[in-house]
Amino acid sequence: MLTPIKATYRAALIVVALTFFLNLMSRLGDTFAVFLLPIESEFQWNRATLSTIYGLYMGAHGVSGILVGWLVDRLGPRPVYALGLLLYSAAFFLAQFATAPWHLFMTTGVVAGVAMTSIGMTTATVLLAAWYSGELERWRPMAISVTYAGLGAGVILWVPIAHLLIEHSGWRTAYLWLGITTLSLTGIVYVLPWDRLARPLLERKEKTHSPIRLDRKAILIIVGQPTFWALFGVLFLTAIAIYAISPQLVAYLVASGFGKTIATMAYSVAGMMALFGIATTGWLVSRFGSRRVATVSYAMTIVGLLGLSLLMHSPHLILLCAAILPFGLSQGSRGPIVSTLVSRLYPATSLGLVHGAITMGVGLGGMVGASLSGLLVDLTGGYSASFAIAVMAGGLACSLFWWVKDLRTG
Repeated sequence: MLTPIKATYRAALIVVALTFFLNLMSRLGDTFAVFLLPIESEFQWNRATLSTIYGLYMGAHGVSGILVGWLVDRLGPRPVYALGLLLYSAAFFLAQFATAPWHLFMTTGVVAGVAMTSIGMTTATVLLAAWYSGELERWRPMAISVTYAGLGAGVILWVPIAHLLIEHSGWRTAYLWLGITTLSLTGIVYVLPWDRLARPLLERKEKTHSPIRLDRKAILIIVGQPTFWALFGVLFLTAIAIYAISPQLVAYLVASGFGKTIATMAYSVAGMMALFGIATTGWLVSRFGSRRVATVSYAMTIVGLLGLSLLMHSPHLILLCAAILPFGLSQGSRGPIVSTLVSRLYPATSLGLVHGAITMGVGLGGMVGASLSGLLVDLTGGYSASFAIAVMAGGLACSLFWWVKDLRTG
C-alpha cells in the first residue's frame, strides 16, 4: 500500500502525463501549415487571405484566454477540457465543407483558436500549480516544462499525419478524420476521475466554503503593474517572431526549391527539437535563472531565422538542417519561463484568469505576425520582410528580460 506522500507524488505525475497529452492535442490547429498549399491550389486565394485564417486562429486563442482562465478558476478543468475537444471536433467537421474564406475564418480560425486555449496551457497551469505546491513546489518548473513539451510533440505527431491524410484523400477528408479523432476523445476525457485529478483545487474551494470568485480589485491591481505588461509583451513579441514565419514555413521551403515532403519533414523536425528544448527549460531556469535561459533561447531563435532566410538564395539541405536546429530548439521555450513566473508572482485564486490574460499576448502576437507576413508576401512577392520583422520582434522580447526587474531576477 502506498504511503500518502508516495500516493501524492504518483498522482502529481499522472496529472503531468494528462496535461502533456492534452497539450499535444491542442496543436491540432497548427496543422494548417500543411493545409495551406492544397487550399490555395483549389481556391486560388491570395496569401493574405490564407494567412488571415491562421491569424484568426491565434487571435481567438489569445482573446479567449481570459474567459477560459476564469472558467477554469470557477468550474475546474473537466468541463473546460471537454468543451475544448468538442469545439475542435466541430471546427474540423465544418471545415471540410468550406467553399468561401469566411467558412475557414470561423471554423479553423475562430472556433479552433478557442479550442486550443481550452485544452492548452491556461487550464494546465492552474492544475499543475495546485498539485505542485508545498513539498512539490520545487518541481513545478520541471512539471510545467514537461507539459509544455506536449506542444512540440503535437507538431511532431499531427503535422505528418495531416500531410499523409491530405496526400492520400485530400484536405477535406483530412479535416473529417481530425474531427472524428477529437470527438472520440471528448467523452473519454469527461469521464476521467476528476475528483482525484483535480483534488487540490476541490480542497481549496472547500476551505474557502465557496466557489472561487473574481476579485475585480485584485485583478485591476495586477494589470496595473509593469510586470504584468512585461510578461504580456514577452509573449506578444515572441509570437510575432515565431508566427511571422512558422505558418508559412512549408510554403516558403517549397518556394525555395525543396520538395513538399522535405518541407513538411523540416516543419515536423522543428517541432521535435521544440520538444527537447521545452522539456529542459524548467531545469535550466531552476539552475541558471530566467534571464540567462531566455537570452540564450532568443539568440538561438534569431540565428535560426537568419539561417532560414538564406535558403531563398542558397537552398542546400545542410543549411536547412543547421537553421532548423536552433529555431526548433528555442521554439516554445519562453512559454515555460513565463508560466513559471506567473505561478510564482500571482495568487492561486486568480491564477487561471491572470495566465489567460497574459496568454492573450501569444494570440494577438500570433495574429499580427501571421496576418502581416501573409500581406507582405503578397505585396513584395517574397519573404525577406517577414524574416526582418521576426528578427526584430525576437530581439525586443529578449530585451524585456534585461529591463524589467521581476523578469530579470525571477
